[in-house]
Amino acid sequence: MAYDLHIVRTKDWTEAASAPITKQDVDALIAADSELAWSTTDNVDMADAAGVSTRYFMITWRGEPCFWWYRDQIQCSGPDDAQVSKLVQMARALKAHTVGDDGEIYPLEQPSSPSSPKSGQKPWWRFW
Repeated sequence: MAYDLHIVRTKDWTEAASAPITKQDVDALIAADSELAWSTTDNVDMADAAGVSTRYFMITWRGEPCFWWYRDQIQCSGPDDAQVSKLVQMARALKAHTVGDDGEIYPLEQPSSPSSPKSGQKPWWRFW
């Protein structure tokens, strides 16, 4: 299972719905950044609690689909260093945070160095 990073306006990515990044926010971000675009072919169909399915399109960066907006946040699964840097840049533009699955927050000033995760949890990159 891949490790995901999330662009959210909350410190905890699981609470993103309380301060959502809307489709209109993403539309404005894409309009302001010539490297980003909505994919016309890559998408994910997701069902809500009532069983209603919605199609969410991927966001391409430099022509490659690597990010996707889902309900209240932007996600990237298993990002490389360049994608992490782009996520931080996007978060800065959205007045948001880049947060990993384990709760580490990537500083807006230093894109590739996450801060400490939630108390008692090891950062994902520490394996000893």
